[in-house]
Order: sequence, then structure tokens, then C-alpha cells
Amino acid sequence: MAVIGTDVTMVGGRAKVTGAVNYTPDLEFPRMLHAKALRSPYPHANLLRVDTGKALKLTGVIAIVTRDDLAGLNPYFGPVVDDQPVVATERVRHVGEVVALVAAESREIAEEALGLIEVDYQELPAVFDIFAAVKPDAPVLHAQRHETTAGVHREEFNFQVGGNICSVYRCEDGDIKKGFAEADEIFENTYTLPPVQHGHIEPHAATAYWEPSGKLVLYSASQNPSGVQEQLAQIFKLPENQVRVIVPLVGGGYGGKTHARLEPALALLARKARRPVQWVLTRDEVFLTGRRYGALVKIKTGFKRDGTIVARQVEAFYEIGAYALNGPVNAKTGCYVSSGPYNIPNRSLTTYSVYANLPPTGPYRGVGVSHVCWAYESEMDDIARRLNIDPLELRLRHLVREGDLFVTGENLVSVGITDCLRNTAQAIGWQGKQEQAAPASGKTLVRGKGLAVTIKSTTTPTTSSANVRLNADGSAVLLTSSVEMGQGLLTSAAQIVADELGLGFDKVTVSSPDTEITPYDKSTSSSRTTFHMGQAAQKAAREIKNQLLEVAAKKLEARAEDLELRDGAVAVRGVPDKKISIADIFKARFGSTVGSMFGGHCFKSDGGLDPKTGKGKAAAFWFFSACGAEVEVDVETGKVRVLNTVTAVDAGKAIHPRQCGMQNEGSLLSGMGSALFEEMVYDNGQPINSNFLEYMLPSLEDHPGGFRSIIVETPHPDGPYGAKGVGEAALPPVAPAIGNAIANALGGARVRDLPIKPDKIIAALNALKEKP
Repeated sequence: MAVIGTDVTMVGGRAKVTGAVNYTPDLEFPRMLHAKALRSPYPHANLLRVDTGKALKLTGVIAIVTRDDLAGLNPYFGPVVDDQPVVATERVRHVGEVVALVAAESREIAEEALGLIEVDYQELPAVFDIFAAVKPDAPVLHAQRHETTAGVHREEFNFQVGGNICSVYRCEDGDIKKGFAEADEIFENTYTLPPVQHGHIEPHAATAYWEPSGKLVLYSASQNPSGVQEQLAQIFKLPENQVRVIVPLVGGGYGGKTHARLEPALALLARKARRPVQWVLTRDEVFLTGRRYGALVKIKTGFKRDGTIVARQVEAFYEIGAYALNGPVNAKTGCYVSSGPYNIPNRSLTTYSVYANLPPTGPYRGVGVSHVCWAYESEMDDIARRLNIDPLELRLRHLVREGDLFVTGENLVSVGITDCLRNTAQAIGWQGKQEQAAPASGKTLVRGKGLAVTIKSTTTPTTSSANVRLNADGSAVLLTSSVEMGQGLLTSAAQIVADELGLGFDKVTVSSPDTEITPYDKSTSSSRTTFHMGQAAQKAAREIKNQLLEVAAKKLEARAEDLELRDGAVAVRGVPDKKISIADIFKARFGSTVGSMFGGHCFKSDGGLDPKTGKGKAAAFWFFSACGAEVEVDVETGKVRVLNTVTAVDAGKAIHPRQCGMQNEGSLLSGMGSALFEEMVYDNGQPINSNFLEYMLPSLEDHPGGFRSIIVETPHPDGPYGAKGVGEAALPPVAPAIGNAIANALGGARVRDLPIKPDKIIAALNALKEKP
């Protein structure tokens, strides 16, 4: 493993920091037009009339699409439920829904044209609150739904019809009633999390055109070129080879670009305009296009006075907005981990995805897991305080271990969570029960430390395919539809191929996705790429390796199993001077130093759950991580300062340790933003803080004074070199670790609603003082 586990220079890093990279919004095409959208001002309304006559007469306007342009197409799309129209049809269901899309010679002309489009609406009752949405008399957003057949396993979701509950997922073991009956004490609390923004710097952007042959070509800042290709083919009733999706480098996604958003309407507009059309969203439009689910989590835990947890019941409600997207997937993945990475004998876990008249949602780092982790890890600390037990000890006593049977009925593999937690506690300077001692009186500034852990699955089952081409000069290229969006794919995938072929790291390049050339990949999400695409790339390279060894064995008169690939040559193991270069192998095979050798592999992870029982195999691999935080709280103002943080993630094997550490730091900052600052605020469905001046992302000044990333390596038997994913693993425990640190600083005053803003801290302190 010459380059595996080393911090080689990150591919493309210099180009990014010098501004040399062209992202999707930077692309220009001859005769290119610009798109602007007319959006609904109402959260729920019947669409009575759309008249584009005056707008079409404006000089410079080339085409406008509305619902009238959907004839002959499949007008609805979605990754799980076909409920989202390409453009609004008979009804709008959230503020910002696209009613018409204009293509013009300039953005300014397109913008002016929007004001000339006449639309008549008939307002309808709307619902924005999760609990209000599930009541029998709530306005119903979708009386009819159409589950898609595209790329998902619809049988894994329990869809609900007739109200605003889109899907329900359940998982259980033991006897929950018996468990609570045996408990000495029972805690029951409710936790909430608001919607938050992904915060990617590059907005959603795409350019589309149609070739004279009828082929659709799309450049898109997408995390999922194969999925977008599939959905566009369905909408326009085309074979997939007539839809070409190209993805340049993506300027951040964090899950927000996993599914088709603006691509279907843009493709429709480009077809009508008969010219290339580019659509780049403004920041406020990004806020209307995607976000993380808001949620409410009810958790009930029964425990013995010796600290043994005997029962846990969870009900979590995820608000998914006006359209399903992957809301049912989110509810499912949040369900089976909602009791935490703990051995608890009696569990009843239920999650719901719920429609509301709010902008669409979508996956966000730690999909579905951060919500329930906020609840169960806060609960663990409160139980420890109640029983006067060290919170670290309480967690260690119940943590899952290698081979344990999880609530899904599968035995856990590659379980490094105990090491994650122990190392985190040591690094943050954990002092045991003393951390929950009463704070010194009379001080304005108080300090506290907190811990939290999590378990998360990856999308399972899924498929990734890779092709590798070796040239006669000993250089190679990996063809992949995985997307580079800042996480370091171009580097880590090249390391895997280089190591397998015995090449120098600088001899391998990795393609950008182009569905005309690069093979299928499920998506660059769920932190699945290193495990899945890494497997596909390694085995594709191995096919070439076997070809090289076969030819070399004849030339060197040796057995293939006695040969090794190293430094661009095949040598007899233990006899380094007896070797043949790759160029000479090509000459032996093709007669001269020309030609290419190809290798390909399609890797599919097995698994899946029975939706009736919640049993089966939920994950090709599991993420385990821990976070420790130390905070300082001003008890007069409620202001919090994060002093030190530690994140520990079980990577299986770190292909590029520095990139793993950077992922952990990014996850920490995202989690800290959710914990202390970030929330999307609506007034009757109208967003009121949809820009980065009013939506509070953490700034550099908020960065913790100390940060340490710890990589635990518990090799996974199916991962390339034992590697698992890392990208989002560190995020879910950040908010509860900070919340627990704040509670410990304040003598147990607990805030259960994110973000933990100063006024909530003051209210929690006042509530603690009034407690008898």
C-alpha cells in the first residue's frame, strides 16, 4: 500500500484556491440564453390562469414554459414519489413554486418579462406545523400520489394515502410494555429541530440544450448525474442514451444537490427555445429550493436505578415540505437508529414523513440521524445526572460492540465506537462525574464539557460501476460518475487505482461525470463513495492487473502468483532485477507500445429491510463517531462560546488521513451551526431570512479555539483496504455534545429546542431556579 494511508497532494487544490476552476455557473455556450422563474407568492392556491402573452412580446424574450407545455410528457417526478410537477399544474403548494420559466437574451430581460406574466390564483387553506398537518381536518396537499419506479426500492416504504402523512416506518424488538413496567424510573421528553440550509457556496445551476438529433445535453452542478439522467429520460419519454448529463466540479452540495431540482423545467425550456439555456439560482431562490427537514422527536426511556436502560420508545416526525423527494428515505434511516448506538432490550421506534406547505426539503449531511441523535444523546446525559453516574460510563456500559445484534436484526461489523468515545473523552480532558457537578456560584462565565456518540447507516443496497483504462506509457484514468464536490474524490480514488496497479500517484487521473462515457453510480451521497466506488475502482484496476501479470508471466517465464506490480513494472517477487515494464508488456501484447487495457467492475452492496418488521440488513457498513465539546456560557446574557472540540470517526481505513480530518472539521462546523445559530424562519409559509446576512452561519470568529480530529481504524471486511465512509459521520453528535456541555456548565439547565440561542438559555436557567 504505497500511497494508501498517505497525505498525497490533493488533486485540484491549487486550482481551487487560485480561482482557476470553472464551475457550472461559469460555463458559456454560443447563443446561450438565460432563465428566470416566476414563482408563487402563495403557500397554497389553485392556479386559475397563466397568461404569458405580454411577456412574449418583450424584445429579447425567446421562450416561456408553463403547464401548457407539459402535454405529451410525464409531468411529475421525484426520487421516491412522483408528486413534484415540472412546473406548477393545477395548484401551487409552497411559496416559491415555479409557475413559469422565461428564456431571454439576458438575465435582465428575463427578469423584466416575469413582471408581464399574468397569473390568477385562488388561495387555499395552508398548513405549516407538523402536528397541525397530521390532524384529520388539516388541508391535504396531495389527494393522489404516484410512487415512482425509478431507482428506488419502493417496497421498503410504508406509504400512507389520504392525509399529509407521506410514509411511516417502524422498528422494534423486545417487549416495550414489559420494559417500561420493569423500569424504576421513566424519562419522557420532546426535542425539536428547525429546518436549516445546506449552505453550499455554489448555488444550484445548470445549462441545457438539445442536439439536432433529439438528444438532451445537460451540464449540472448535481451530486447525482445517473439519477438526473434517469428522471429526465422518464419525463421526456426518451431512452437514457438520449440524455447526456455532464457534471463539472461542484462547489459544495452537502446533500442539497442529490436530486433533480431545476433540471426538468430547464430542459423543457431549452427544448422550446431551441438554444442553450442557463439557469443559475439566486441565493433566495436556493432557500426556496431545498433545505434540511425540520423535526419533532418524542423520546421515552425506562431505566433501573443502577443505570441499566431497559426500554426506549421514540416517535419522530419529519416535516418534508410540499413534495416528498427522499422524505420517506429520511424517515426510514432515522427510525432504526433512533434509540442510539446502544444495547437496549426493549425498543419501539416509529418515524413519520409529513407534508406541509413549505419549500421542498432533501438530504442533508447525516440524513435523518442528527434529529434523533439530538434527542437520545441529550437524554443520556439527563439520565446520568439523575442517577449520579458518569455520562461517559453510562454510555460505555450500553454501547454496541463487534458482532452485537442490532434492532434491525443484523450483526454489527467494524464497530469502533468504544474507541471513538474513549479517545474523545481523553482528548477533551473528561473528568468523570465531576463534569456534572454544580457550578461555582457568583460567576458570570461558567464552563462545561459534553460528550455524544452516534450510529448511522449508508444507503443500502446500492450500485457503483467503474472503468479503468491503462495506457501504454503506464498512465491510467478512472472513469466514474462519482462527483468531486470538495470532499477529495479525485485524490482518494486515484490513490486506490494507483496502489492496485503499482503506479505512482501522479500517473492516475479521475474523470468528471459524463453519462455518455462514465458508468452508473447511485449518487455521491450518504458518504458511500469511498466504500462503493472505491470497491468498483479497485476491482476494475485489478482486472487490468491480471492482464498485465498474464502477459508478464509468459515473458518472464514465471508463475503469475510469483509476480508483483511496482513502480510501473512487473517483477518477480524477491528478484527485483527480473522485471518487465508496462510499455514492454504492451509491446508484447499489441506489437508496439500502443493500445489500451481496460478493466471494469460493477459493485453492488446487498441488503434491504422488510418494511413490515423493520428487519434485515440496513447498511452495507455503519458509521460510528463521537464528539466532545467544551463551552463557556455567560449566565447573564446567555451567550455561548465553544472553546474546544474533538471529533472521532471510525474510518475503517483512512485512504487519505488529512482529507478525513478536513471532513471531520467541516462536519463539526455544520453541526455547530445547527446547534447554536442556524434556523430557516417562516411567517405563514413566507421565508423571512433567506440570505446569508440574516441566516446565521457560523463565521471564522465562531470557530472553536481548539479542534482535534481523531481517526479510529476498524477495518471493514468489504471496504477497499478496509475503508468505510467518513464525510458526514462526525456531524450528528456535535449538537448534543454542545448541548450537554451547556447543560453541565449550567448545573443541568437543559435546552431541548435547537438552535440553543441566548434567550433559550436564560429561560432554561430561570426554569431551573423555579424548580422545586
